[in-house]
Amino acid sequence: MDEDGSLREVVWGRDLPLRFALVSEEWDGEQTVWARCVDVEGLFMDRAAFRERLTLLGCAPTGRLLKAVERCARNAPVPFGELHFTVHDVDAEDPYTYDYYALDDVLVIGSRPSAQDPTLLDLVVECVVTDGPPGYRKEPARTDVALLNGTSGGTLGHCRSVEGVYGARPDPARRPVRLIGCEPAPNLVRRLVHPGGGGDHMKLWLLDRTGRPTAVEEHITADVDECRPSALGGALIDVTLKRGLLRRIPFPPAARPVWDAWHEGPPRERNAWARFPTEGRSEWLRFTKVCLGPEDPGTVCEMDGRYATDVPGLHCAIGEAVGGPGHRWHQCWNALRGCQCGGEAPPAPFTLVWHTADVARQALAGVSVDMDGEVGYFDAVVPFLERMGVTVVLR
Repeated sequence: MDEDGSLREVVWGRDLPLRFALVSEEWDGEQTVWARCVDVEGLFMDRAAFRERLTLLGCAPTGRLLKAVERCARNAPVPFGELHFTVHDVDAEDPYTYDYYALDDVLVIGSRPSAQDPTLLDLVVECVVTDGPPGYRKEPARTDVALLNGTSGGTLGHCRSVEGVYGARPDPARRPVRLIGCEPAPNLVRRLVHPGGGGDHMKLWLLDRTGRPTAVEEHITADVDECRPSALGGALIDVTLKRGLLRRIPFPPAARPVWDAWHEGPPRERNAWARFPTEGRSEWLRFTKVCLGPEDPGTVCEMDGRYATDVPGLHCAIGEAVGGPGHRWHQCWNALRGCQCGGEAPPAPFTLVWHTADVARQALAGVSVDMDGEVGYFDAVVPFLERMGVTVVLR
């Protein structure tokens, strides 16, 4: 263990690869391994299976959302990206009472004059609901919904209610997961012998090949449903947990190759992330180590822009330029969406030499996250970096 009581590595005396550990953590930080296992089933699933259709009733959209609605009316469904909203109970005694929802992969598919008020719109979207209260939450009688430009973003208008988010909704977190080739520690053995209770909340660690925890750990409930001898033989068992991860949506299949890559350890060469699609690149960023930026003023960072063909790819490339392979630059990119923090300046001003900048300029020309929907992502990032004290040299 480290001095703070955290585990440095998980020991495994078998020839089979060790990929996961089930670990509990006490209030004082003490950690206990409940199980070690070769693999886990039930973590990955196509997000398309969780797409839902919602209707924003009595909506007055502004900024980039209004532009998307107008484009949709003229042509076809419009990809929008992230859209978050808060549902405020108008009659609540506490004016700060609200439910929060996060929508991803939003597609604006239609609008019509609202039945409640013809000066407003009923806006129909398809999306993946990635965050929100439990499906059994009762909808308040009167609500005011603030539409937000992604996480910590500015306001894109209001609507009176959202049809489809309250009542009986699917709960992906109820999908079971199975620990494959599991070596149970004493705590889990006792739970298998004497089942009961609702299950303990703990963490599922993804390990590298040396048994050290990676940056990715997921909350899970150890509520055992079934236990059987494992096909991997020996004294290993397969254990099914009833409720799976405590996240609304499982990981996309594109995340699995990224997990496999980081199981081999942090990358030593640049652009190891470039072979992955957009979802895989987003997952790659979760593994990376935060870099605040160069300590010495005037440092020159060389950025390879050949593979910055999407937003997570751009962030991967900047992170490697600033901190080297396996790093990401510590920055609040939500400032581009209207977050009031405005961004975070690095420890010292530095120069970013952006090679092959035209790749991102062209690839991200149609991607906009600014409040008004008028500036492409590339054209928003460059002045943002300059405001943070970075001298950008485009080549």
